[in-house]
Amino acid sequence: MSSNQKMLKIMSFIAVIAAIAMAAWTGMSLMFANTSPGLLLAICSLVAALFDLLLGGMGIGVANKPVRGLGVYYIGFTWLAVVLNVVAVVIYVFIGGFVVPSIVNAVIMIAYLYYSRAVRFEALR
Repeated sequence: MSSNQKMLKIMSFIAVIAAIAMAAWTGMSLMFANTSPGLLLAICSLVAALFDLLLGGMGIGVANKPVRGLGVYYIGFTWLAVVLNVVAVVIYVFIGGFVVPSIVNAVIMIAYLYYSRAVRFEALR
């Protein structure tokens, strides 16, 4: 197992932990979402939590067998998760929500993307 595979596995476990944290954050956002912008913030948190959980589970499998990372669905989900997390950060900034959890989640997904791409390139060799 290469160092990139080990780091992808670690990032996958961190993504699962981030999914649990974002789910808790989503619950808090939904409880206090009494306006349309508050509901939009809760939806952004929910989407980020779902992508974290999905990619955390998929990343563990890709770290074990790098050939699994060559599928179009995995590449698409990874890029979509990064884009949606960055969009969530922008929405949090413009609406005026507490942006720190969203920024942390976006950084986790960007690091996950980096190691995911490294493992895919190793699988192509």
